[in-house]
Amino acid sequence: MVRGGREHRRFFLEGQAERRERCFIATSVFGEGVEVAVLRSFRDRVLRSTPIGRAVIFFYYRTAPGACRLLEGHPRLVRFTRALLRSVVWMAAKVLASRGGRSGD
Repeated sequence: MVRGGREHRRFFLEGQAERRERCFIATSVFGEGVEVAVLRSFRDRVLRSTPIGRAVIFFYYRTAPGACRLLEGHPRLVRFTRALLRSVVWMAAKVLASRGGRSGD
């Protein structure tokens, strides 16, 4: 996916200040959309609040560029990943809603 590769290059070139906005794999398979907004909100409001969540974020940032490279040129894998992520987005939205906030902040 060209879009995902471009996002990864920008992420590494711009450094720490821009990390808050990245959602590599989701951006790669969905583009900039509501799904990505939900996942970013979940990352910022739920995962960042715990040490385990921060470890998950760190692991994700280390492995996501390779996952996006794997997705490049494999439309079936992109469709599978998109379907899988829709379930994750749905669950993240439910968690965010149960915490009393909007899911797409």
